[in-house]
Amino acid sequence: MVEADPSLNLDYAFILHRQGQFLRGVVHVPIRPDFSRRETWVGLLRQVAGPGDGHQTMTVAGPNPPSIRSFGADDPAIRAWEFAVSRDFEAASVGLIELAGGGTNDSADPRPFLPERDDLAIEVWTECELSVLHAVWRVVLEARFEGAPRSQAVSRLEGRVREAVAWHLDRTQPDNATTHPWAIHAFLELGRPSAEAIDYAGSILHAVEAAGYARGMVDPLSRWIMLDAAVSLERGAADGSPLGDASS
Repeated sequence: MVEADPSLNLDYAFILHRQGQFLRGVVHVPIRPDFSRRETWVGLLRQVAGPGDGHQTMTVAGPNPPSIRSFGADDPAIRAWEFAVSRDFEAASVGLIELAGGGTNDSADPRPFLPERDDLAIEVWTECELSVLHAVWRVVLEARFEGAPRSQAVSRLEGRVREAVAWHLDRTQPDNATTHPWAIHAFLELGRPSAEAIDYAGSILHAVEAAGYARGMVDPLSRWIMLDAAVSLERGAADGSPLGDASS
């Protein structure tokens, strides 16, 4: 039996109980999982992602996400992902900062990455915001993994991600968005306190799995997001950086 940490919500504790054999046999963690370990979350993300439409068992995501349904012509998530897949880290960082509102007066206070919008439902805005956050964190991590020079633009972008993660952990409930687990790895890597970040990530995973039961499988976009997050966490493990200390 898997003994879940008291900080986790009961729904997610149920998932861990049901997946106990997977956790012990594949991820090689103790009966009481250590949720500060990247390996634990890599295994969980891949487990919940499951097989795709063709029952393939790939454990890595493709380079680009499946088609994202925009809410309109001014959906910033579309532009954010164009930057994220460009491989030009400096230009992408500058463009994403401008997408967030630009300016030079950075604040140390928690705030969302995008300006809030009164013309959108909270679920629509949150889906867009977290999709953008996932794209932004990809740019920051790719620049780090590829050994790109540490530029002022990339540093500012990382600071904005940290501010946004703190803001969402304080204000955003998992049911504010759809069941797409955008930026789940950013919350695990940057969230403070870590118990709240773990609880948030666990709630998101539970929502994805529950939706997957309803339709017989996890939707392709959520599957891609989880596999992409798992790869990012795994690459972080290779360079020795623990969860909660992604900037080291």
